[in-house]
Amino acid sequence: MKFFDTDSLHEIWATITRNKFRSVATGFGVFWGLFMLIVLLAIGNRITQNVIAQVDGFATNSVFIWSGRTTEPYKGYRKGRWWSFQMSDLPKIRERSQLADIISPAIQMRTGDKGVVRGVKSGGYQVNGVYPEYFKIQTVGMVAGRMLNEVDIESRRKVCVIGETVYETLFNPGENAIGEFIRINGIYFQVIGVVEPVSSASIFGRVEEMVMLPFTVHQTLFGRGDEFYFLAVTSKKGVKATDAEAEVKRIIREIKDISPTDGPAVGGVNVEHQFNMFNMLFLGINFLMWMVGLGALMSGIIGISNIMLVTVRERMREIGVRRALGAKPWNIIVQIMSESFLLTAIAGMIGLMLGLAVSLVVEKVVVFDPTFVPTDPAISFGLAVTAMVVLILSGVAAGLLPAWRALKIKAIDAIRDE
Repeated sequence: MKFFDTDSLHEIWATITRNKFRSVATGFGVFWGLFMLIVLLAIGNRITQNVIAQVDGFATNSVFIWSGRTTEPYKGYRKGRWWSFQMSDLPKIRERSQLADIISPAIQMRTGDKGVVRGVKSGGYQVNGVYPEYFKIQTVGMVAGRMLNEVDIESRRKVCVIGETVYETLFNPGENAIGEFIRINGIYFQVIGVVEPVSSASIFGRVEEMVMLPFTVHQTLFGRGDEFYFLAVTSKKGVKATDAEAEVKRIIREIKDISPTDGPAVGGVNVEHQFNMFNMLFLGINFLMWMVGLGALMSGIIGISNIMLVTVRERMREIGVRRALGAKPWNIIVQIMSESFLLTAIAGMIGLMLGLAVSLVVEKVVVFDPTFVPTDPAISFGLAVTAMVVLILSGVAAGLLPAWRALKIKAIDAIRDE
């Protein structure tokens, strides 16, 4: 007997159809197990993609550091002292740091409700002063125009880049903003670009509700003087952001006379740490999904194995006759395992296809951000192939014990069996 030749397929199918109720009831376990596995993995993948989309756009090796208030007395200073960065601190930090790559200062300012004006339209927005290198740390999407550059910084050009929400407030739909002027706290700036956020996460402010100026212009025109309160840092290639953060914070404490043990005095957020935390969370979610799905599938496989044992018992005479007529052990094994595999494959394929269909609507259920646009399918091709391999192995596993029991049947005992 050849494995899955025409005669054997007819025989296997006849056996399954003779026991329709039993076959359907048993196959449902496999169907439900694979269906649950696919749907749970789709949910896990969509949750993973959604969370990653929240932090996408930030360099994974970046750290954001800001000034704060001391909580310990140190070198004659009382605790509770507020401190800030000075421009003279930057060359010192850059010179002493061996692990940091980009060290970019930034300035924040919040205007009043009518602080940003164009004609009769106005709004209150955050106005930030940045260097062009900052956008290597937090990327943004260009809608129109260009980004700030080094010439803007050196020439102290009164230009600005605005977020989409700012554009929608100050300009009419479809109107070209590039080259137009807006007024910020009474000072006119020319719009050179319109940007949109790549990430919905916010550390330095919401990009869509932001007006960005050259750092030097912001510093001069809005009375910041020599001070700033925010520093963006990336680590060098091959260096952990955590190590670069510890080094830069240590240098800052030395320069600003802050106690080495005063953690809260130098605030910050480590994007690398956040990514690692998310990765561990995703690993746990995927592990849980696989365990639940495989558990449901395993219960179905056990059910098929049990029903095949009953089938072997019912067909003892048939098996005995075939053994007496010269059937080889391999013929008996192929017959039993083929039945088990075909029943598993039919039920599993139905569960797989239905699970894939349900996964198409998963994003509408588990993605809470209405602006989220999935870039990958809920179930990847590789994952579908993995599910098929699991299904094939399950079909084989379900038939192993029944085939072994059938092989142990002696021809003479089977023929005498009533």
